[in-house]
Amino acid sequence: MRSALLFVGMGTALIAAGCNRAVPTRPLGQAAARDDLDAVRQLIAARNGVDERDANGLTPLMWAARHGAVAAIMALLDAGSDVEARDARQGWTALQNAVHTQRIDAVRVLLDRGADPNARAHAGAMTPLLMAAGDRDPAIVKLLLAHGADARHQGEWGDTPLARAVSGGPFLDVDRPLLGGCRAETVRALLAHDPTLRLPDNFAGRSALGRA
Repeated sequence: MRSALLFVGMGTALIAAGCNRAVPTRPLGQAAARDDLDAVRQLIAARNGVDERDANGLTPLMWAARHGAVAAIMALLDAGSDVEARDARQGWTALQNAVHTQRIDAVRVLLDRGADPNARAHAGAMTPLLMAAGDRDPAIVKLLLAHGADARHQGEWGDTPLARAVSGGPFLDVDRPLLGGCRAETVRALLAHDPTLRLPDNFAGRSALGRA
């Protein structure tokens, strides 16, 4: 009985985490998130700050990236938005926000416009590739690798892109609930890029094998 209640409680927490989505609180961020190009241009012309953070600590470019709003992304970059600015919540760039919400068109545009594929808040922190490696679809992983992402980067806990792909990433995610499980196509994409990749000889590597 206790196990059943625990399982139900975990399920409720996962659902709640998946529903707990922040929304932009300033006009330019709101227009950018819905990819309303006319409104974005009008607000920029009215001197709304292109890099002004809202109550969530995100810039309009980050909101556009999170929602895959490609037209808004290009307009904001053309107006001088900083592609490497970091949000106040996680220290993530617009590219990391796009990767984390699996917006491949936004990822492609940001990379083409000079976004750093190895961006991280500090040494050993999460990179775009480390985020994407937990996804079932390897398309973003392949795109990042093609733009120079470091397939050997180790995160704070010794995690690597290959370990993430083998384990399926974290059980609980800030944007969506995950349940783990080997991402076979992503593993293949990483090994195709560098056949010498191996799981790290640490807790992250052993844990990945156990979860797979």
